[in-house]
Amino acid sequence: MSTIAVAGKGGSGKTTVSGTLARIIARGGHEVWAIDADSTPNLGTTLGLSREQAEAVVPMPRTILNESKDAEGKRVFTLALSPAVVVEQHSVPTPDAVKLLVMGRVDHAGAG
Repeated sequence: MSTIAVAGKGGSGKTTVSGTLARIIARGGHEVWAIDADSTPNLGTTLGLSREQAEAVVPMPRTILNESKDAEGKRVFTLALSPAVVVEQHSVPTPDAVKLLVMGRVDHAGAG
């Protein structure tokens, strides 16, 4: 499986580019997992969900991660489940068959 990551300054069009790429690749018959890691996720609407559907997507729970410490005492996070199981349990299908995952939302200041 190939991985594409889109990064850049705020307002540079990352969500539009990501959503367009995901839809085109999925229309080509490939399985696509799109992960929205923005604190104000909008990728769902770019992938064809209505505003209401996109806002109803439940972010992935923190329970998908195991936390431990390395030899230097730094926190290390690993997936508690395989990526395929995470996608199966927590993704939402979109009109072009892209599987959308949302990392989290900030509901209010200090929400973490």
